[in-house]
Amino acid sequence: MKYPRFRLLERFNYLLERQFVKGTHIQLLFVIALIGVISVVGGMLALPSGEPGSNIGESIWWAFLRLSDPGYLGDDEGTWRRVISTLLTVAGYVVFMGSMVAIITSWLNRKIRSLEQGLTRVTARNHIIILGWTNRTVHIAAELFQSSKRVKRFLKRHGARALKLIILSDDVNPHRLQELKDHPLIGKRANEIVLRSGNAIDREHLNRVDCMHAAAIIIPSQSNANKELITPDVGTIKTLLSLNSEMQSHHGIGKMPYVVAEIQDENKVKSAQRSYKGPLEVIPSDAILSRLIAQNLHHPGLSVVFNELLSHSLNNNLYVFELPEAEGTPFSSLKPCFPRAILLGVVRENEGHFTPYLNPEPGLVIEEKDRLIFIAKKMEDVEILPETVKEKANNIIPKTFKQRPITGNYSGVSKLLVLGWNNHVPALIKELGTYSNQEFQITLASIRPLDVRKSAINHILDSVNNITCTHAIIDYIRESELRSLNPSTFDHILLLSSDKLAVEEEADARTIVGYTLLEEILESEETHPQIVMELNDPGNELLIRNFKSESIIGPLILSNLLATIAMRRELYSVYNELFTVNGAEIIFRNLEEYDLNTGKMNFIDLEEHISVYQDTLLGVYYDEPDGEVDLQLNIPRHRAVILKPECRLVVLSTINATG
Repeated sequence: MKYPRFRLLERFNYLLERQFVKGTHIQLLFVIALIGVISVVGGMLALPSGEPGSNIGESIWWAFLRLSDPGYLGDDEGTWRRVISTLLTVAGYVVFMGSMVAIITSWLNRKIRSLEQGLTRVTARNHIIILGWTNRTVHIAAELFQSSKRVKRFLKRHGARALKLIILSDDVNPHRLQELKDHPLIGKRANEIVLRSGNAIDREHLNRVDCMHAAAIIIPSQSNANKELITPDVGTIKTLLSLNSEMQSHHGIGKMPYVVAEIQDENKVKSAQRSYKGPLEVIPSDAILSRLIAQNLHHPGLSVVFNELLSHSLNNNLYVFELPEAEGTPFSSLKPCFPRAILLGVVRENEGHFTPYLNPEPGLVIEEKDRLIFIAKKMEDVEILPETVKEKANNIIPKTFKQRPITGNYSGVSKLLVLGWNNHVPALIKELGTYSNQEFQITLASIRPLDVRKSAINHILDSVNNITCTHAIIDYIRESELRSLNPSTFDHILLLSSDKLAVEEEADARTIVGYTLLEEILESEETHPQIVMELNDPGNELLIRNFKSESIIGPLILSNLLATIAMRRELYSVYNELFTVNGAEIIFRNLEEYDLNTGKMNFIDLEEHISVYQDTLLGVYYDEPDGEVDLQLNIPRHRAVILKPECRLVVLSTINATG
């Protein structure tokens, strides 16, 4: 029978390892103990050398000095003492200096690495948090830094002086910091942004960004839904539950931060709303993008207007402004008070719910706490002196209104070819189903399996009676397969960016290649359908600028929405009104619809002429013969506008598309 040998060395190494992993303080204690042992052993070995007046204490002290300072090496006499002194000095280099330096250096490296990873907890108040790093995050940060005046008003309402932006990312590295610096609207101000490493669904990581004391929290959704069970919406709802639990455990029923969360599937909006008990706006991104696409299919060229208003704050944008002095004033009399902005309507709050009145009826009177809605280039353009309101409002001459032109393009049959597939398709079909007076014949061409497509849309098709869908299994970047669809026979062609590719650049590359093939196929055809591209990579904005197609870059639009709604909660109700069928919509109208002739006309006179027809003029859209487009919104009032046969007027009108 073999007995196990006593593995003393292995046991010692194991115990040493378990102690060392406990931290730097244990390592230092071990080195100090080792130095003590070497000093005692060295002192005892040197004691027999017979140094006059030496005792055990003096010998140990003598050994410690040689161990800690090699400068004492030349002071010793006698062969034995010199041998012991040399050994102690060498041991001092190895143990006293080497080990101590190694331990301290290792601790500093770990500490610096920890700080670089953003693992320390933030202590802040009334700050803004972005939970998650997606293709929206950098653009949301850019919007917040660019909209300085809007942010200052937001901070003033929360008692803060300066913008403190904190981003919780799954990983913090120099590459992400460089992404922030490379954005033209952020630049050197990237150093003002605090990056913290963590997962938004983890309560401990939420504490890392001090979410309990935040003024606003923005939760962007992941752009690619390429997981069937754990979708981005599941992560968003789990984050809301974690936030709610964390807030309730610390605040009880006290004030909770305002949260703006992006959900991709509109059917999960109510679940998200139930997950957080504080002030919350849930933005269904698929529904919003589908509404924009649907309106663009009805009004070719409208994507240019959306990109102007929703892409970034360097151009015209939507603003909300309180003007208590306007109470009791007719809405129509306020328009001349804002020469550098266009007044669209008002938003009223009723028990926490906001109701927009856009392009309102002439008799609308401003009530207490009404918020005015504008299109302007900057916040300063909507700020006026209170006495100006009363002065200009009293000088308004009553006018006689004419009947609004009828919008006639929400009827008939439209043939739509959809190339590609992503998670927006069901929402798009659902949105087109709301245009009940119009029939849509949709061909879905993609390499996505038929059973996947049908399971996603059949329940929607069963609930509408104006849409018929046919399916084709093709790869649209193969010219022969694309030609087999006869694209010239369609009224509209929509190219979608795939959500199955993890990298947005790769998905958009397929879309752009598909467009170039379409252009080649349609070049010899007599009819040219409207082409709309949906892109995921904002970096392609410059790449496709000279294309004849229209483009909707989802991340740019959604980033603007999330940032502006975080600053002004009322704006979400305005966007909902603008993007849905019926009610107030941004559309194009021809000159003859307003009994206008070609020629020159000051914008202020043109604006007054359009208001007689109960519409709000926003600008002018020129569709040049060479394919170039020129959009002019919020034109200075006394600048002359050239009315050409090919120009269309951009107006905010109230329409009924469902009969």
